[in-house]
Amino acid sequence: MATVILLIAVFTVIGLFEVPKILKKGLWRELLVFSSLLILGFTLSVLIALEVPLPSPVKGIRNLMNPILRLLGIHTHLS
Repeated sequence: MATVILLIAVFTVIGLFEVPKILKKGLWRELLVFSSLLILGFTLSVLIALEVPLPSPVKGIRNLMNPILRLLGIHTHLS
């Protein structure tokens, strides 16, 4: 639980440090991307800290790439 509290503190400091700079410059799209990546990173960090089993991204990438590789005529042993 202490790890989660530390993660909350670290991500809050990052947000408080970066967001005002982005807002001052009026970079709204960058704020959206920054916020999205910060939330994604925070979520994954908390899940890892709580030892939640996460699926491997390799399986998703493989499922995405196999049809594309087949269309290009490239056959792998993973197909």
